[in-house]
Amino acid sequence: MYLRSLYLQRFRIYREVYFEFTPSLNLICGPNAQGKTTLLEAIHYLMFGRSFRPGLHQDLIQTGYDSFYLEAIFCKHDVDQKLRLYMEGKERKMIYNSTVLPNVSNLLGLIQGVVMTPDDVNLIKGSPLLRRQFLDIQLAQVDPLYVYYLARYAKAMQHRNQLLKQKKLFSIESWEHEMAQASAYIVLQRRQGLQALQKHSQTFYACLTGEEEQLTLEYLSGASACQNEGEIKEFHLQQFDKNRHREMTFGQTLAGPHKDDIRIGIGKRDARFFASEGQQRSCVAALHIGEWQHLKQVTEDIPLFMIDDVGISLDDKRRERLLDQLVSLGQVFLTTTDADLINSFTGPKKIILLPLAAQSCFLPR
Repeated sequence: MYLRSLYLQRFRIYREVYFEFTPSLNLICGPNAQGKTTLLEAIHYLMFGRSFRPGLHQDLIQTGYDSFYLEAIFCKHDVDQKLRLYMEGKERKMIYNSTVLPNVSNLLGLIQGVVMTPDDVNLIKGSPLLRRQFLDIQLAQVDPLYVYYLARYAKAMQHRNQLLKQKKLFSIESWEHEMAQASAYIVLQRRQGLQALQKHSQTFYACLTGEEEQLTLEYLSGASACQNEGEIKEFHLQQFDKNRHREMTFGQTLAGPHKDDIRIGIGKRDARFFASEGQQRSCVAALHIGEWQHLKQVTEDIPLFMIDDVGISLDDKRRERLLDQLVSLGQVFLTTTDADLINSFTGPKKIILLPLAAQSCFLPR
């Protein structure tokens, strides 16, 4: 799979612009605040229906306007396909070829890929929510049933929390059964996905750092001792029943897969507390390349790979090793302020210099 072209209209700083890409390396180079990250952000938005930057959807609309439009032409299974996304105010319309998509979850898996940004170091030292989201996004791209159970769990928990706030326990058990059933699938898939991710990531971490200690991943859950879906479901039913009266004080569910975490370690040490900045960044790079390799294996296709500010906070040797790996990752998008990187790649590449000026053009009609 690869992205042929991208059209942006009224998206962030871009009034109207059209890009064409090569199936190999696309190097986006220029000073800060010229739209490099925004280009990757637009691709990410078409993949997941949201930005990797914090903020509201409305923040993506160019100042002075009330809507934006994105259009991508991509080749998948040797067939050219089109994805269009239009947003006005809070309303979104998504069209895949000639089919209107009913909700944003239908975007998942159409354009598969991985994005790595400087803020991803928070996967190591940030909140458990960030680590859960990282794993959830990976699984959601290849398993529609996982998306279904995530939504089912969230909806049931919302109803349960409302009953806890109102201190009304009538009918709460029906929502707990919904949550427990969804929990069983979510926890099992997360475990299996993390095992695969660790296998793929360990090889690259060793290549990147030259260290003997391995990158390790561990899923931290109250249901860790449970071996199958039936046991996981029963465990959560017992937890919901046990915690009910205490949770009425807080008005929220205090245990479940929405509270689980992932321990990222180097050898036997937790990377949050013992890893250097360079080791943490190396962990992040290894996790993302492992994610790409896992997606490729499961889908039997080649996902996109995007890096914003390539090599930031890595020493020269680690950055060189990272760049050496990119030639084997299919279609790659790199943003950088370092013009010398252009000469670092001897293979096929396309260079997009920002600001665009005369390079911009409009989508043919």
